[in-house]
Amino acid sequence: MKIRSEIILGSLLIMMQAVTAKGQSFSRDLQVSLLTNQVGYTTAAPKTCVTKGNVNRPFRVVDVLTQKVVFEGTMKTRPGDFGDYLVGDFSKLNKEGRFYLTSDTLRSYPFEIRRDPYHNAMDLIVHYFALQRCGASTTGYLSPCHLDDGKRVDTGKHQDVTGGWHDASDLRKWVGATIYGMVGLAKAYEFEKDETKRMKILDELMWGNGYFLKMQEPKGYLMDFIGGEIKQAGDSNRWTDNQIGQEEGEPHLQSPGSGKSSLKVMVMGSEDDRVIQTRPSDMISQYHFIVADAFLSRVTRPGNKEYAQKCLVAAERCFDWCVNAKTNPSPTELGASILAALELYKTTKSEKYKLYAVNQAGLLKKLQVTAGGDTLSGFFRVSSKKEEPYKNIWNGCLELISVCDLITAFPSHRDVPAWKETVVSYSRQYLAVMAGRNSFSIVPFGLYAPGEQDPGGSRKIGNYWYRYFMFPEKWWVGINANIASSGIGMAKAAKILKDPELQLLAQRQLDWIVGANPFNSSTIVGVGYNQPKPYINSNEFKPATPLLPGAVMNGLGGDKDDHPVQGSGNYNISEYWTPMVAYTLWLMTELSGDRQ
Repeated sequence: MKIRSEIILGSLLIMMQAVTAKGQSFSRDLQVSLLTNQVGYTTAAPKTCVTKGNVNRPFRVVDVLTQKVVFEGTMKTRPGDFGDYLVGDFSKLNKEGRFYLTSDTLRSYPFEIRRDPYHNAMDLIVHYFALQRCGASTTGYLSPCHLDDGKRVDTGKHQDVTGGWHDASDLRKWVGATIYGMVGLAKAYEFEKDETKRMKILDELMWGNGYFLKMQEPKGYLMDFIGGEIKQAGDSNRWTDNQIGQEEGEPHLQSPGSGKSSLKVMVMGSEDDRVIQTRPSDMISQYHFIVADAFLSRVTRPGNKEYAQKCLVAAERCFDWCVNAKTNPSPTELGASILAALELYKTTKSEKYKLYAVNQAGLLKKLQVTAGGDTLSGFFRVSSKKEEPYKNIWNGCLELISVCDLITAFPSHRDVPAWKETVVSYSRQYLAVMAGRNSFSIVPFGLYAPGEQDPGGSRKIGNYWYRYFMFPEKWWVGINANIASSGIGMAKAAKILKDPELQLLAQRQLDWIVGANPFNSSTIVGVGYNQPKPYINSNEFKPATPLLPGAVMNGLGGDKDDHPVQGSGNYNISEYWTPMVAYTLWLMTELSGDRQ
């Protein structure tokens, strides 16, 4: 009887607990809506968090291991172009460890504070290039592939342009885009202290360079692409049979493994060979090739003089072609040309490259809009013949980066004051001013000339309309390359001008990419959380490009009213693209401390 009573009592207790649980408010289900960098920060970095709201509220930083509060602060109202948000600052916290943020029922994802918090992410991004290898690779995600690249569009003859990397979530190998991979990897190589990892990066650089050397014509320029559109969209974006074919008169196997041969006359190359677009690639990519091969010449010279000389000859031939090309250069082209000349100067110590870089900086300064009747200045015009403000979603902030590097290379040059004026004007009077107009401190896509119609969003400063995102029509992509390259420029400017505010703005561009945005979404595959729905290109070729760890997506985009959108797996936002990958990798090196 006693046992029966205990059983009944126990059952009643269980029922009461169930009723209580069913009726209670599950406040334990935290809202992970305190937005911060999902990877983390260096110990000395500026550190911020953001959440929606219009009333100040306290927040805490909690140590994951000890559950102790290590910092307390107040999130303060900072309304801006994207609505009402609160921003908190915990920059004074420089203790190493793993932490998360709380504010009442709100919390953040955990993140790290350490000397170099980005090393895992950077290693993942470097390996992404190995996964994207095209040709006779042992690391490409579906290698070997495209061993028959390719057939010249001008003559129809076969030319070996195998190797390199697929550019995006497709099989195209645009020179103008994939060459950015060389620049990003070079920065990672310079930053890396671990010799084993340095050799891995160097191997990736040499793999990529093999393709670019093959794409260089006798005149010195690089051809445009293989795998891209020749006559219609997607006509070369395909897998191939990897069969080069035979020279005329050689026996040709009717089918692999059949053992039967035919005397059918074959031309070099089989029917599905992809077509090489032989026209010159854009000028910026030519200058990036010079940067890459001058750099490779310098770093490989101690152990491989023959290869180093080959790279130097290739870089100088391309430079000579560029100098003789008749162009009306944009600010980015001028910036790229300065970086190319600087890299050649570092490698050769030839004064002609120094003089060229100095001259190009003078031309760049002439394109900068100085203070006048408007409330905004410091940005650049399209060219000497076009007055409209310059904007380019993926060619980067090379105008600022290059002048900063020029000051660093020649700190005693008589033109340093003029160069610093360029840096101050662009970074403080343009980028910083525009970043101050939103709670996340990201820089805009660009300005629109006075007199133009509202491009969408009704955002205006002085006489200029502006948008943070490209207008979603025809071809458009997200903002990762734009904000990452601007972050690089501001980080360099911060060091030159000893300006902590610019360092904060540089950090916040990366913060947006890895989670400090309205969707709490990291746009790097395998890094952070809540990535946008992936883009699967299965209409033009199968199998489609899979999810590749370390891939950096195009980035969040905007609607017609210039409000952020996460997309639904569209290429505009979710596709990988080499400039986005390269600039994000480069920005991480700029914001990182020295590795152990």
